[in-house]
Amino acid sequence: MAVSVREMCPEDARAFLEVHRAAVRGTAARDYPSEVIDTWAPLPLSDELIQKVRANPDEELRWVAEIDGKIVGIGALVTKNAEVRACYVSPAAARKGVGSALLRKIERVANEKGLSLLQLDSSITAEPFYKAHGYEVRERSHHVLGSGVRMACVKMYKAIGSQSS
Repeated sequence: MAVSVREMCPEDARAFLEVHRAAVRGTAARDYPSEVIDTWAPLPLSDELIQKVRANPDEELRWVAEIDGKIVGIGALVTKNAEVRACYVSPAAARKGVGSALLRKIERVANEKGLSLLQLDSSITAEPFYKAHGYEVRERSHHVLGSGVRMACVKMYKAIGSQSS
């Protein structure tokens, strides 16, 4: 069962959101109150949300990970902030190398673009994943979601460059 990673295209916007919702509601929900989950991953998926993803106002570089042609993971990098914006995996595809494949791709592209450090706001849920990939905790903090709801997060960073693959 090979994982393949490719650039996201506009037609993938719904699947991008579906993976995000499944990861938040199926994996992160055990670590956060329902108010945070409902704001972080609102349902149902509206046409407005899909159009917002397609518009890509932050100029994210985005990828999707597939197993057997089905999108099971998403990743995003905002180069102007040297920020890993997203690395989400559907619960059904968890622990199959999907997140690792996406993060390797993000780091490789960041390195090609001349970045030497990546930063991110990790969920509490994802902190062990990022630590396992060499990210270090800068501080425990809060991320403010678009609605103003605050969610606990872990600000992390990693030096990248010739030592990463």
